[in-house]
Amino acid sequence: MKTYFPYYFKRIGILFVFVAFILSFIGNIDDFRRGFYEGWNDARKGIEYEEVQETQGDFLKPYFTKEEAKPWITGSLVLSILGFTLYLFSKEKIEDEFYQQIRSKSLIQALFVTWIFTGLVYWLGPEYDLDGFYILQLHLLFFTLVYAYNRKWKFGTE
Repeated sequence: MKTYFPYYFKRIGILFVFVAFILSFIGNIDDFRRGFYEGWNDARKGIEYEEVQETQGDFLKPYFTKEEAKPWITGSLVLSILGFTLYLFSKEKIEDEFYQQIRSKSLIQALFVTWIFTGLVYWLGPEYDLDGFYILQLHLLFFTLVYAYNRKWKFGTE
């Protein structure tokens, strides 16, 4: 496998993934808040959701509609995929055949892990709908983790 990007693109890729994480948080802020207050109500057991809503006023009013949140989530997904791609297909400081072998072995292992994970999600939770972009993002995430494991712990480089 030949790499096409210079080494400094690894840092750019990490920056893109970090920005994607922030955009994803912004796009899903209403889900976070709803989950927090449902947990808060479960912990307090005596107070219903409507009572908390009355005491908090407009604090529980959603920030975004589903249509307004979708560009944030889509942007985070695209930036995440781009960031992982830049990170994974950048050269190492010293690029040789050994790193290329680790990279190709990690790619195959990550593909199997992605298949197993996706199969388990479809089997155990059929209500979850994974789009192709989410599966690609999972594959890139697994590839990153398997490559880091193979490079640092299994073969003891860097």
